[in-house]
Amino acid sequence: MVHFQQIALSNGLFLGEILLASSRLNAQSLPMVLKIREQIEAWRHEPSLVAVLVRGEGERAFCAGGDIRALYHAMSKPEFLHEGDDFFRHEYDLCRELHRYPKPVIAWGNGIVMGGGWGIFAAASHRIVTESSVLAMPEVSIGLFPDVGASFWLQQLEGKIGRLLALTGSRLNAADALAFGAAEFALSGNSFESLLCVLQELPWSGIGVRDAELASGALAALSAAWPCPLPESVWLPLADEVEAICAGDDLLAICERIQNYQGDAPALRLAAELQAAGSPTSIYLTWEMALRAQSLSYDEVVEMEWLGARNCLRHGDFHEGVRAKLIDRDDQPRWSPKELALVTFADIECFFKPA
Repeated sequence: MVHFQQIALSNGLFLGEILLASSRLNAQSLPMVLKIREQIEAWRHEPSLVAVLVRGEGERAFCAGGDIRALYHAMSKPEFLHEGDDFFRHEYDLCRELHRYPKPVIAWGNGIVMGGGWGIFAAASHRIVTESSVLAMPEVSIGLFPDVGASFWLQQLEGKIGRLLALTGSRLNAADALAFGAAEFALSGNSFESLLCVLQELPWSGIGVRDAELASGALAALSAAWPCPLPESVWLPLADEVEAICAGDDLLAICERIQNYQGDAPALRLAAELQAAGSPTSIYLTWEMALRAQSLSYDEVVEMEWLGARNCLRHGDFHEGVRAKLIDRDDQPRWSPKELALVTFADIECFFKPA
């Protein structure tokens, strides 16, 4: 479910609000995505709209991703595969439309921001975290790959942290998100209503570029005036170690360094555990996606990921990963192959061919 609201501003213009609301931590379904696309297209041509505000219902999550159970249903019977195709197509197109939206898109990233939720968050022009924010792309744990443009934007994070996140499914907290460039602003989770009041009084013009600058200045001022009780950064003190572990262009060597970490940092120990539990095929596919994305435009990356996602619905570890993680919940996925060293380039190349 998703709700829309036009919030009146003091100068007679309005702010468009998108409220993500579902019982599964505001996870996106195909009907939700279609409704959002329809609404933002209508707002695109509305001269009185100054900006779009996206948030999740409740305190627990901005958005935990896509409705993976629905995708499992689509994968389970060939006659329903088109439903999975449609979801990925429209989810990716939504992120692409938000990424290039002509008016500011402000994302209130409170709580869980994962998978497709991070896709929406990353596509926003103005990204706000709170003390409860947790960002992750955990797709290798279910046999998929970091998608919704993540093959592009994860690599834009500072240092090698994006590479580590992609290959392990590790998480960022709010302080990490600010430090590594995944967000620009931090506000306390209980300040949302106060933020709305400030936004309502700003001298919006209805001109996209000018309003984007206005929003940036206002959010920066609020971040300074209303200090957010941020947790300590987990990854900033480990940035040099992450750089060393993830350096180079040899995937097997990088994964071996992750697996063989002998230091005292709990986050790097957990990263090793997460990667060991992930799909070897997904890890290799994630790596190859990121490599190819380096020479592609954002739109081309989205198209590449769309093709890869369609193939994941049809072969590979995705169905088995979802079964083990969310359906049977035995956490005993039967990956094929079982080891990264057994995955061949030919195995991965088929994900880039027409489904």
